[in-house]
Amino acid sequence: MASVVFASFVAKATRKVLRLFGKGATTLPGKLALKINPTIIRKLSVDKDIITVTGTNGKTTTTHMIVEMLSNIGFDVVTNISGANLASGIATTLICGGDEIIKAQGGSKQKTKTVYVLETDEAAFAKIAGDLQPKVSVVSNLFRDQLDRYGELTYTRDCISNGIDKNDAKLVINADDSLVASLGKGREGRTIFFGMELASMKSNNVTHPENKGVLPASPDAVYCPLCNVRYEYEARSFSHLGAFCCPKCGARRPSPRFEVVYSLSKSPSDPDYGYIIKDTTINEANEMILKVPGSHNLYNSCAAVAAVSAYLEEGNDKKECFDTACKAALSVKAAFGRMEKFSVGDGNKQICILLVKNPAGLDRSLSFLANAKDADSLFFLLNSNIADGKDVSWIWDVDFESKIDNLPKRIYVSGERWADMQLRVHYAGGRIDKADCMEKAKEILDRAIEACEPNKCVYILPNYTSMLALRSILVKQYGLKDFWK
Repeated sequence: MASVVFASFVAKATRKVLRLFGKGATTLPGKLALKINPTIIRKLSVDKDIITVTGTNGKTTTTHMIVEMLSNIGFDVVTNISGANLASGIATTLICGGDEIIKAQGGSKQKTKTVYVLETDEAAFAKIAGDLQPKVSVVSNLFRDQLDRYGELTYTRDCISNGIDKNDAKLVINADDSLVASLGKGREGRTIFFGMELASMKSNNVTHPENKGVLPASPDAVYCPLCNVRYEYEARSFSHLGAFCCPKCGARRPSPRFEVVYSLSKSPSDPDYGYIIKDTTINEANEMILKVPGSHNLYNSCAAVAAVSAYLEEGNDKKECFDTACKAALSVKAAFGRMEKFSVGDGNKQICILLVKNPAGLDRSLSFLANAKDADSLFFLLNSNIADGKDVSWIWDVDFESKIDNLPKRIYVSGERWADMQLRVHYAGGRIDKADCMEKAKEILDRAIEACEPNKCVYILPNYTSMLALRSILVKQYGLKDFWK
């Protein structure tokens, strides 16, 4: 077997050549290295402090939050910034990441170990978690996604479970997602739960039932896997997340250590949205500002604070670690394609990109847009490449109908499957301003920006490969950084 040194040399040389041609080089270097030495991930992970983030939705945002928080605290951080989260992308990051280390922005100046924060695909996690031997592993949630690749959610849950059993990391997992919460069973000694405060959920959708329209039910993971009986909910945050209980076997939501306190009487679409994170083990609470808008990002923020607190805690005071993590979270910004907003034209108009790749993600984005005061128009882009999932029928599982009247009146559609999305919007009662193939995406975007009112925003909802194609247009037209920078 070829040496790690030789495999790393080939990967770095390949990356250098690809970068000369303006390519991201986020996966091919690692793919070649793994061909040369299949054990390279395990060899390069030795003695490294690694935090992994996996789950269906929120991986990139949560990873990005943890990276910025650790950097703000004073650590140097390496991450797969482009979201290349398969084994090849992880290998590339371990080999080449030190060349693009994210330097500490402030906080402690003492010498610390570099931290590797790695977004990890759910299926890939099963294969490489044992090699990585992370200190902390975050599991965000499980929603239907890429059914042609993953199949049922229980399979995805089992992939993550298999990966967990190959290491002894602290587990930071979502108490409000029944499938994710089940990962803590038998692993109680190393599990840290995060979630929404029960009183907040009750206030938002029990005491004030008018808010239930904002929080539609979901067919994802609403049945007890042991009894096949539908869960009863004392309260829900959104989709299938909430205070679940099986009426037959009694399985129920575990009590979270880290809790979000929030109110839907405010608008999570407001960039100055305030909320509270509590650490119930030390009876401590900190006031926060949601730096990346959208109610679903309350979970991502709580997960990030929990993960950073867990990482810092070994041998340190819990209150100090919690306060440090919360303070660091106040400075985070949106990640690539996740509520990423920038000015265009004369600077008095904006574009915001919200990646949508499954029913839960699109539903959350539409709920956000139904309350966004600056929304001028909406631009959907839908592809069906392998990285997206070939089956786009999932768009019919999204509740467009209850939101369409509150969405922007100008709606544009593009992408390889533009006709599918056009039909979906049409049946929901929306009016399409312009719809055409991916080759016309730039023309449609220009039209949307031209029609946009001053001080308003064109919200763009692409899935994965259409987002990359759109990004290349924006790089050329507005000088944005490439996705891998």
